Amino acid sequence: MALIHNLLDRHKAMVGRRSPWMNYWQQLADVLLPNQADFTSMRTPGEQRGTGIYDGSPRLALRDLASTLDGLLKSKTSQWFDVAVDDEDLGDTEEVKRWLEAVKERMWDAIYRTKARFIQRGGEVDLALSCFGWGVLWIQENRLRNGLLFRSFHNSQVTIDENDEGIIDVIAVEEESTARQADMIYRKAGKDAPREIRDALTKSGNVAEQKFKFVQIVLPREDRQADAFGPRGMEFRSALIDVKAEAIVSESGFAEFPAAVPRWETSPGEIYPRGPGMMALPDAKTLQAMGKTLLVGGQRAVDPPIWVLNDSVMSPLRTMPGGVTVLDNSDSSGAPVGVFPVSTNLPLGREMQNDYRKQVEAAFFKNVFSLPIEGPDMTATEVIARKEEFIRVIGPVFGRLESDYIGHVVARVFGIMERAGAFPQRPDIMLEQKVTFRFQSPIQQARKQLEIAGLSRSLQLLAPLAAVQPEIMDVFDGEQIARDSSEWGTVPTKWIKSKRAVEEMREGKQSDAQQNALLAAAGPVSSAIKNVATAEAAVAPRLPLQPSAPPLALQ
Repeated sequence: MALIHNLLDRHKAMVGRRSPWMNYWQQLADVLLPNQADFTSMRTPGEQRGTGIYDGSPRLALRDLASTLDGLLKSKTSQWFDVAVDDEDLGDTEEVKRWLEAVKERMWDAIYRTKARFIQRGGEVDLALSCFGWGVLWIQENRLRNGLLFRSFHNSQVTIDENDEGIIDVIAVEEESTARQADMIYRKAGKDAPREIRDALTKSGNVAEQKFKFVQIVLPREDRQADAFGPRGMEFRSALIDVKAEAIVSESGFAEFPAAVPRWETSPGEIYPRGPGMMALPDAKTLQAMGKTLLVGGQRAVDPPIWVLNDSVMSPLRTMPGGVTVLDNSDSSGAPVGVFPVSTNLPLGREMQNDYRKQVEAAFFKNVFSLPIEGPDMTATEVIARKEEFIRVIGPVFGRLESDYIGHVVARVFGIMERAGAFPQRPDIMLEQKVTFRFQSPIQQARKQLEIAGLSRSLQLLAPLAAVQPEIMDVFDGEQIARDSSEWGTVPTKWIKSKRAVEEMREGKQSDAQQNALLAAAGPVSSAIKNVATAEAAVAPRLPLQPSAPPLALQ
């Protein structure tokens, strides 16, 4: 009983720390992501959303940022991660190199398998990350334990906590289940559901739709036994809790933290981050108000309100488009019908609206991502300057996302697959080695291209001096530059020969060259020997043949 109360108290404290953010996220969702506006107000499924939105440009900018995140971090069309080891000499051996390539290919196939749902769930996380500044991607084995399964959750369902190093190591996911679903949860755990759930199954009407809250909480296991088999030997404890019954339905564990929780930008003392949507919110709200005003103004200009004469004012003042107001004719100029003056400042309003749209787009980095990196009329210096600006603005953000987002995804996937025996057997020299991961995002490619440009500039500057002192070019490691060029052009590592293979090839070439040199040097000597032998044979005297001795007689 002490454990369940400790877990419930821990979850209650986490919910309390999240509460101040709920109103903020509700405002964001109302304007930018209406389909997820369920933080403080519960909506009926199928209810129309976004009725107060008059300008869709903020939502389009949000969607563009989410799509860009996917393309820059984990695009399916490019190999965005690589498997390696810290020891470069070890990673350059042929058997280790082949094993690392096989591991990467199998991880790639498992992640992008259709039933894994990585693309769909990753897209949902990218959208939440762009709007609220954080999201949750859960990585686990599927039910049949023959593949991966990725899941995402609404941010209102999740609470998180971090350790003293600022790393998220506690997560709680809340889910409401129907009576039928709740009964199935208990059955999977090998237990009987509480009476309240069983009674709800036998009743009809509203009672049958009664919801039951379950919480799965994952936190570090303090009593971990490293040599123990099963959950007790794992780094993290997991408990599924029936909140109303105050009971632990099931317990399990994880060898790695099961969720990737990318955070955009955190402030000291705050666990929950702030994202681009929060910066865009004030201008997005202003755009909605301006959109409504301009819409009404445009209707008035096209269908202006009119007035008609009568003995007295017979109706209230109606200034809406097409409105009719009855006026007293005592002060009229004699015209029976007239048109109210209509503002002609619509172009000014449109100009102001475009200015606010640019502000929103800048908050979502559209001005950075749409920066023309290269163009036909751009000089090499201008191209380099634009790439440097691109990296300066977006580089720090993507550095954090690579570590907390895709970095955790590939580490978790590797752990699951290795324990399941999905990889070839490790080479003996790899048994105690730790595998690391490197990422080849377009940001990394831009950095590599800057290195190429720097090398080109250096060679151009040194060319006049090298003409006088050729030995100064010896400071450049041409072989290392050639090896790094594979990263500049995203060349597969298996296309690059290992250092040992290159050394063996060079030794073979050197041996062949030495042998050819010896043969070439031996040619004149052998010819001279042959000539001498021929000359000696020509001058030698011919001796008479001696008669053969008679055969010995038999004794």
